[in-house]
Order: sequence, then C-alpha cells, then structure tokens
Amino acid sequence: MKRRKLISLGIMVFGIAFLSQPLLAVTKTLKAKYENVVPMSVRVNIMNNEAEPEFLNYVFIKSVDAPVREDASVNSREIVRFPFNTKIKVLEKVEAGGNEWYKVELKDSKGTRVEGYISALLVNLRRFRFEEMNNRVKKLENFLTSEAAKGKELVSVNTYVPNPANQNMNRAKDKYGVSADQNARASYNGETLYIPDRSLMSVDSVKGNEAYVNTLSIQEKPLKVNKSVLTKHPAINPNFRKVIAIDLANENQGIFQKNAEGKWELISYTLNKTGMESTLGFETPTGYFIVPTLKYEMGYRDEQNKAAGMAKYAIRFSGGGYIHGTPINFEEDVNRDFFLREKDGTLGTVEGTRKCIRNMESHIKFLFDWVTNGKVNRKSNFQSPDENVMVIVF
Repeated sequence: MKRRKLISLGIMVFGIAFLSQPLLAVTKTLKAKYENVVPMSVRVNIMNNEAEPEFLNYVFIKSVDAPVREDASVNSREIVRFPFNTKIKVLEKVEAGGNEWYKVELKDSKGTRVEGYISALLVNLRRFRFEEMNNRVKKLENFLTSEAAKGKELVSVNTYVPNPANQNMNRAKDKYGVSADQNARASYNGETLYIPDRSLMSVDSVKGNEAYVNTLSIQEKPLKVNKSVLTKHPAINPNFRKVIAIDLANENQGIFQKNAEGKWELISYTLNKTGMESTLGFETPTGYFIVPTLKYEMGYRDEQNKAAGMAKYAIRFSGGGYIHGTPINFEEDVNRDFFLREKDGTLGTVEGTRKCIRNMESHIKFLFDWVTNGKVNRKSNFQSPDENVMVIVF
C-alpha cells in the first residue's frame, strides 16, 4: 500500500510541475456539493478513531486506472493518473458538455492542495450519511417507545439454525428481495413475506399458535407469523442506549450511544464491506435488529466445505450475519499483517462478503468491548451483550 501511494504521488508531482490554466475554461453546472464535516445536527463524542477514514466523502477508481484532469473535459490536461481502488477526496459533482464529473482535491509533495476533475464514468461515489443514520436511530427509538406505551409486548425473531456447511440454503425471495433462508415466514392478506432473523417487532395479538406483529422495516401491518418464531431473549428495553448503523449503499457505518442527558451521540465511524449474493452467501439484510450473541473467533469454510480461515470479534445481528474483523485464511496467517492491509484497503468500496459486515480489526475490537462492556467469560468463545445493542441496516 505504501509503495502504491509513493508511486501515485510521484506521478502527481510530475504532472503538477507542468500544471497551467487551460486556455478556455469549461462551462460547468453544479449538481452537488460535498462537505467533509459531520453535520451540526449530529452530536459528536468520538470514543474511538483508530479506523477513521481520511475522507468523509470520496470517489474510488473502479476502472484499471483513471486520470484527474485540470478541467471537466477529456481534452483538458491530465494532472495525475491513479490506479484501481484509489480513494480521492471529493468536493463537488458538476455537469459539463452533457457529462458528469467530480471535482476532487489532491495534495502535492509539499502538502499543497491541488484541485482537479475526474469523470464520473470511471469512479463510484461514497459518503457518510450521518443525518440519515441519526434519524433512523431516533425512528427505532420512537417505534419501540410508542409500542411499549400502548402496552404491546416487544420481541425479536429467532429463526437462526447454524449451517456452517452451507447446505440446502433456501434462496426463495419475497417481493422486497428478502430471502427465506434463516428468516421467518410471515403472511399478509395471503401474500408471503420474510422477516429477517433478530428483527425487532411488537405483538398486536396472539390467536392460538399465530401471532400478529408489527415490524418497523415492513410496511404491511400486522403480519401473521407462527408464535414459535418469536423470542423475548434478550429482553428488549425501549430505552436502549447503543446502536450500530450500517449504510449498505456507501459501505460504511456509524456507532451511536445515548448520553446521560438522553441525547444520541456519534462515538465512532468507519468503512466496512457488506454482503452480496454468491454461491456461499447472501446480501446483508436490511432492517432493525438486536444483537443476541458474540464470538471471540468465527471460523468459515470454503466451497469444498473445508475449514478455510478465521475472523476475530464477531457480533451476530441476523441469522449467520456477523459484524466481524477482517477474515484471514489459514495459509495467509504466516503473513497476516500484509493480508490485513490488502483486504482493509477494499473497505468502503464494493460489497463482497457472504452476508456479514467486515470491519478493520482495530475497530471491531473496540465494538466488541463496547457491546460486552468488558464483562466476558474468558473460558468461552461465546459471549453475551451487557445491554441491548441494536443494529440498523439500510
């Protein structure tokens, strides 16, 4: 990674040495502006910054390489060319000549800021949506508080059956794209819907073996389920204090905690990698979940059903979906630091796990200690949260 940065910097300095203003400036229309600060509406009290990204808003190169130019035109002089996966701070999105470009900020060898433009066709945008995260935290709080005030029982779905060999996975999906595998079957006016494991909900009524429930992530209400799929463990406290908010579109997350005055604060944020449909995996489910358990170490298997490697500090939030550290194959362990750097460099770009949410080890260790409050059983791989920890995936 360091060698790549040095090579890119060398190219950039070389290009800047010949930088001059174009003879004719390109006419541009501003489409969006990106502020690299946390919005004032979000309270901030950072407790861990070991895995904070360099930029809050950036583009990453999705082609083999891509040039940054002086102006928003393919005819404009090239300042520097960056390789695949490079992240660059983004300032604006503009339109010029019918094409979209991003205005980006670079630094030369002396640390001087240099601005340029990169074609939107060659990059993907990623940004931290802190206000959206904060709003969803409050939405969950309002839902659980109001449902409890109505005297409704608060429960979660418990349908997970471990399947380490990845056998006979049920890939049927409902109209929302939610898979049947590891999830609860529900019905509404004769239509089948699937509720992800560990989803939070309230119980409207119970009739025999059937329960009618409301869940925040599905608009149809109430949903009919078999009451055997519901659990009161862990008991749900509507005055919960801890939330992990996951943004699938941007491959990042924010950690929120309620302070002594009852106000939500952003205490940490970082890049991640989320799930995608594959032979062995699924997309990361969206919704509102409660953490039931944790593991110090989580093993995983390959397509031949052989033990392949290990990930540290796994926090389960839905089915076999965990928030965990960077996975390292057994054969990679001899050069562990190298593979950690290589894999961590892909965080905040595109999805690529089997369902889980991957974090850098430094950040997941902080989360693990935060979820357990340091109250652990050193003789067991399995641990329990010290209090309610909710996970919001959107």
